[in-house]
Amino acid sequence: MRQRYFRGFSAAEKTELWDRWQRGESLKAIGRAFGKPSWSIYFQLAPHGGIRPSPRRLEAGEST
Repeated sequence: MRQRYFRGFSAAEKTELWDRWQRGESLKAIGRAFGKPSWSIYFQLAPHGGIRPSPRRLEAGEST
């Protein structure tokens, strides 16, 4: 049986994914747009309950 490797989502793809979800597109439609299975979209949305996480910020004094 052949194994498939699915690469993750880039930051730009995640932003697009959340924009599409907020507009009301289905998991299947979003998956088709990215060329990925709908379960990979689900596993991006599910940990946050379908609510877009707030952008990450550095605290004062922290460096990258």
